Amino acid sequence: MSDVFYLRSIDPPITPEDVVLTADAGGCFDMHRVTWKQSFLSADGGRMLCWYEAPDTESARIALRQLKADLEGVWPGTVTGGNGAGSPALSDANFAVELRLPDTQPESLEAIATALRQEDAVLVRGFVSTRAPRAVCIVRAPSDGAVRAALARTAARPDAVWACTPITPRIT
Repeated sequence: MSDVFYLRSIDPPITPEDVVLTADAGGCFDMHRVTWKQSFLSADGGRMLCWYEAPDTESARIALRQLKADLEGVWPGTVTGGNGAGSPALSDANFAVELRLPDTQPESLEAIATALRQEDAVLVRGFVSTRAPRAVCIVRAPSDGAVRAALARTAARPDAVWACTPITPRIT
C-alpha cells in the first residue's frame, strides 16, 4: 500500500464537523481500496490536507475523481515520524507547513525537526512527495512565529504555515 496526499483549497470554507466520509464516498473508496487515514483542516476552513492509503496513487485519483474532486493537489509520498515510543500523536498537531525542500528525500526533514525543537516545537509527521521536492510538515508548536523562526534556520522554504485542526475519519 502507498501513502497518497490531497492538499486543496476549499471555497466556501468548511468546519471540522463538515469533514465526514459519506456512504457514497465510502463506496468509492472501498471499490478502489482507498483508506482515509487523517485530515488536517486550516483554522479558517479554507485549506485541507487529507492522507490516504491506497494500492497506488492512481487508485486514489480514480476514487477522488468519481467524487468530483479537483485532482491537481493529489500526490504520492512517504511518511516520516511518529513510529517510536513517546512520539507525539497526530491529535497533538496544531500547525501545517507547506514547503519546498532541497530534494525529495525524507532525510531533508531531519534539519527541520532539529530546528523546531530549538523553538519548543515538535515535528509530529512529515509527508514528503516522492515526485517533487515538496512536503507538508505537521507540527505541534507554541505559535506560527516559532515555526517560522525554526524554518528560517534550514534550507527549506515555506510556501505556507497555517494553524490546523487534526480530523480523525468518521463515517456518516
